[in-house]
Amino acid sequence: MKKGWIAMVVAGAVVGVLLVYSLLGGLVQSPSGFDEGDLNAPLIDTIVRDEGYPGPLGVVNYPVQVQYFVNYGRTVYSDFGGVMELTVENQGWNDIYVHHYFVAWDDGNESFGVNSSRLIPSGETAGLGILHFPGPGESGVATLEIGLEMWTSSASGELWDDKGEMSVDSLTFVVVEEDPLRDWEVERNPLQYYDKVNGLIDLEVVSPFVQEVRYSVPGDYSLLQVIEAYELVSSNIAYADDEDNHWQSPSETISLGSGDCEDHSLLLASLITALGGTCRVNIIAGHAFPTVYVGNSSVIDDVVNAIHAYYGNPVPVHYTVDDLGYWLLIDTNGMPYIGGYPAAASPAGGLGGTNWHFDDGDWIKLVDVTGETVGGLF
Repeated sequence: MKKGWIAMVVAGAVVGVLLVYSLLGGLVQSPSGFDEGDLNAPLIDTIVRDEGYPGPLGVVNYPVQVQYFVNYGRTVYSDFGGVMELTVENQGWNDIYVHHYFVAWDDGNESFGVNSSRLIPSGETAGLGILHFPGPGESGVATLEIGLEMWTSSASGELWDDKGEMSVDSLTFVVVEEDPLRDWEVERNPLQYYDKVNGLIDLEVVSPFVQEVRYSVPGDYSLLQVIEAYELVSSNIAYADDEDNHWQSPSETISLGSGDCEDHSLLLASLITALGGTCRVNIIAGHAFPTVYVGNSSVIDDVVNAIHAYYGNPVPVHYTVDDLGYWLLIDTNGMPYIGGYPAAASPAGGLGGTNWHFDDGDWIKLVDVTGETVGGLF
């Protein structure tokens, strides 16, 4: 009798456990995330920049009256170097045309430039494009000289004067050495982050952004659309610190016009997913940033070359790699171009690719943006 009672208790306990497992199945489930059939790589566009000159040349020396501004990253590395953009304000009565600008270390023999081909009408201001410049090769104080090639127009804008290349400014940096590249501990789709990220992904609220991207870059889902989406979020959504670590929905972020790293990531991942792409939100110590799937080893060089063509110079293009392929970094809070290494990270071990690591910690959590949640207690 006693043995029968014990057996009944055990059986009841087993049934209870199974019932709890059924009701709270989300607690023990693992997100499946992406498999190969879910991946959609963008088409690689052929990007051709206008490298022409204005004309025809006149016989008069047309004047130039401009003001220069330089935006640059404060940290410059001995090998990686840094990134900058030169901006020109045309204060004169005539138009100006900047064909390219360039930089060179004051004790070096090599210059680094970007084709700008930028017409700046009278009274207007324009940036001349992101420029990456390699480092001087050693740490210490170093001076970077900046120059450009400029043309100025007649009053009618029909004739031009070639001013040639001219020096415009110089910057002095305390150059630092890169740290050695370190190994990462990678975790894919941890349940708590998977449900939090995908519970906030919203493909409907980003519809106006989708339309704007497709208006600027018509056609099927492409790398140029990814770049346009990155630039759209970067230029329209300001960065705002969040002491409470509240993760905003894309709707909140669009309404406020600002957000922190998680908010930028969720908005951009929603936008690119709505365009037809495959995205991740990546969590590291103190930061979050998105990546977008761009294909396998057979196309990554084409992706990098297309980004170089878009920016007019060989900016270092960074990504992560796993068994599914290559995931391009698209952090709107990191380096100011698509493929730049993310905020809370630094270059290490070389230019571009996987040659970067985190400033704090050696772990990364990869969250596949599927728009679905597992559920459970989280």
